[in-house]
Amino acid sequence: MHRERIPVYVVTGFLGSGKSTLLARWLKEAPFSNAALIVNEIGEVGIDHATLGFSGDASMLLADACVCCSGLPALNEALEQLFWARLHRSVARFEMVVIETTGLADPGPLVASLSLNAFVKERYRIAGTFTTIAAPSALDTLASFPEARAQLDSADAVIVTKTDLVDAQTLVAVDTQLSIERVGHSAHASFGLQDALALLARPAQRIERAFTRPFSRPRSHDATTHFVAIDEATDIDALNAHVQSLIDRYGESLLRLKGLVRLKGRESIAVVQFARGDPRARITEGPASAVRSGLTLIVRPNASR
Repeated sequence: MHRERIPVYVVTGFLGSGKSTLLARWLKEAPFSNAALIVNEIGEVGIDHATLGFSGDASMLLADACVCCSGLPALNEALEQLFWARLHRSVARFEMVVIETTGLADPGPLVASLSLNAFVKERYRIAGTFTTIAAPSALDTLASFPEARAQLDSADAVIVTKTDLVDAQTLVAVDTQLSIERVGHSAHASFGLQDALALLARPAQRIERAFTRPFSRPRSHDATTHFVAIDEATDIDALNAHVQSLIDRYGESLLRLKGLVRLKGRESIAVVQFARGDPRARITEGPASAVRSGLTLIVRPNASR
């Protein structure tokens, strides 16, 4: 008897490219609103998983290991667990699975693993891989990081984010470097899920591009993670000063800083975001979370402390 396989969508993108912000919107829109969600993070605390605002009960976090280089068995195990939970109705019946990778992941091994595991291959199919890249830092990111080029190489569709922060000439230059014609532009997570799915429906055509540096798929990541525990901050200004001191201390070695920090005497929590190339950290208030209070830093090795 023919078995209808469950579609799997992969959302990837380099550190700070806005993929979580975009995905948070998509998870509120059909058909992703009826999806199971797997979030992979390399930090010990699952910050993205806590801030996506996903209301479904079919949700799993794979933390402190990047699935593309060391966590593939965990990913296949998660997909198996979701399948049996769906079959036995211990979670609501989901129609698809969405996987958000770390900002350093190469989607190639991840996608390949779904075809190599017999159980997963029989029950799931890859429906598309979306890659986000931030317009302000795109050219430098592609020139400097093989992970970003691997993400672009594996993409079925590319979403260029933060387009409001660049001029038209820069945006053209970014588009010219992309190796695929399925490209969308997004500012403030404006690119909707239906637009993204429509990109996948277009005929696929790869374009040969000459990157600034020779392309090679990353085998391990030239970055480490640190968690800075902060029990609570007295107020937003004090937290901002502390965050800025960390940014100054690490300098160009800092690739990403993000976290959830409790605020003294408040029911809310501070959501902290900073990515390489940003002019400053962005700190907003959100609903209280059970996630450990503190900041995750992703830095290049040998960074000064």
